[in-house]
Amino acid sequence: MAEFKRFCIEFDSGSDEVLNFDVVIIGTGVAGLYTAVNLDKKLKVALVTKETMQVSNTNLAQGGIAAPLSHDDSPDIHYMDTIRAGSGLCDSHMVRILVDEAIENINILLKMNIPFDLDDEGEIVLGQEGAHSRRRIIHASGDATGRIVSEHLGHVVKSYENVTIFENTFLVDILTDEQNTAIGVLIRIKNRNVVIFAKNIVLASGGYGYLYKYTTNPEVTTGDGCAAAVRCGAKVVDMELVQFHPTVLYHEKNKSFLISEAVRGEGGLLFNSFGERFMVRYHPLAELAPRDIVSRSIYFELQRTGSENVFLDITHLDANFIRKRFPNIYQKCLELGIDITKQRIPVAPAQHYSMGGVLSDEFGRTTVENLFVCGEAAGTRVHGANRLASNSLLEGLVFGRRIAQYINSRSQKNVKHIAICHRSLSKKEFDLNVATEIEGLRSKMSEYAGIVRTKEGLEKLIDYIVSRLEILNTMRLSTQKEIEYYNMLMIGYILANAALMRKESRGSHYRKDFPYQDDVNWKKHLVYSNIYGWEEIF
Repeated sequence: MAEFKRFCIEFDSGSDEVLNFDVVIIGTGVAGLYTAVNLDKKLKVALVTKETMQVSNTNLAQGGIAAPLSHDDSPDIHYMDTIRAGSGLCDSHMVRILVDEAIENINILLKMNIPFDLDDEGEIVLGQEGAHSRRRIIHASGDATGRIVSEHLGHVVKSYENVTIFENTFLVDILTDEQNTAIGVLIRIKNRNVVIFAKNIVLASGGYGYLYKYTTNPEVTTGDGCAAAVRCGAKVVDMELVQFHPTVLYHEKNKSFLISEAVRGEGGLLFNSFGERFMVRYHPLAELAPRDIVSRSIYFELQRTGSENVFLDITHLDANFIRKRFPNIYQKCLELGIDITKQRIPVAPAQHYSMGGVLSDEFGRTTVENLFVCGEAAGTRVHGANRLASNSLLEGLVFGRRIAQYINSRSQKNVKHIAICHRSLSKKEFDLNVATEIEGLRSKMSEYAGIVRTKEGLEKLIDYIVSRLEILNTMRLSTQKEIEYYNMLMIGYILANAALMRKESRGSHYRKDFPYQDDVNWKKHLVYSNIYGWEEIF
């Protein structure tokens, strides 16, 4: 079993800069921003983001936000769609909260004048996406929902006098006291250590998509929040459950641009390299099947035909409708010489979303006191083994607000200060080519822990990661890239071990050597912590 460092770098609260806040939020996607918006304005809040406020998975989210708004929809129907998509692993209590509080949170966004797309009568336009039995996807600027929502929330947060924003600031570690209660964070600002003591720490740091060679996620998604949580003793859950989006642009100049689920929702069809529409052979819902099924079907079709990509076709739709409904996708493809009103779009699956994360309850509380988590960094179990399209932004809204409400209701004691420092026992400096190391890990993650997994492949991956961790544990880490690489190794190790342990196929997790879902032995969640090792919860 691999060992992890407790702290990544040397620091000393006695000599490093020290700041005090009531709340520290790590991350400025929808989860972090919406948490900040809902906090009591009497609280002194630090909002920390790795790059600028605009760089997050939220900003890339095209589809929209799922909410049961139509006359023929209801929270109960939305609940059942979510449960079905999750392949038996959704936490029913958490899903109930998600769907029951969806409309309330959408109404809050509407009151903030976020410009969702409206029809000629001024009613919200609702889109259709895979595995949804009703049209319930709210969108803005066609296919730019995440960007529009995050820009508006960011503008609101910037107007708050109680919020201090730290851009281009890197979370290194979470600080705890002798009772293992979270008391602050260690951050880096321009290679300078800063200790922030705080009463409440909220991780909204996103997922770990950059572990994979092909991903829709930005380069910042190296699992920093999850890794820091593990190092401070928090439990993580469902780390093996990684969603691969079926339709990511496959072009020599761009293999990471998402072609939204909504394209298939509006009638897009998938064809193989022989010109055959193939999804009808794999599932009754064809192109509108759950994401895990469509991704796996494309994988098998590529294996069968010896091709590198399939094609998504919407040329049968009205050209003006396409340009209005998908302006972002239309323009990006046009820049690459593809007119989607006349030509089929080359696509292939790529990593898209992390269902796993830091184990949390209905108020975002983790297993470490004073540490909260929401958004993609959270392990709410709300998505089960396969996230239903457009439930991700909704999750960030619902549980971000719940965290804020919980913190608002707490008696706010004085910020706790303790003398805390770390001196590395390692004398050896980091002497590896970190860029080469990161790319090597990403390639192996895609090869052995991708859409299709096997015992042999996962064991090779684990052996590789352990060998790299052993080397890094003898070295002093100093740069952000070195710490990111260490975080990626930690998350990769936990993910691969959980995937090896789960001897079945369920949702996004597919084992070629165990191709069937096993509800007798594996209808449960795998939990890991540095303190207790592996556990199972049902």
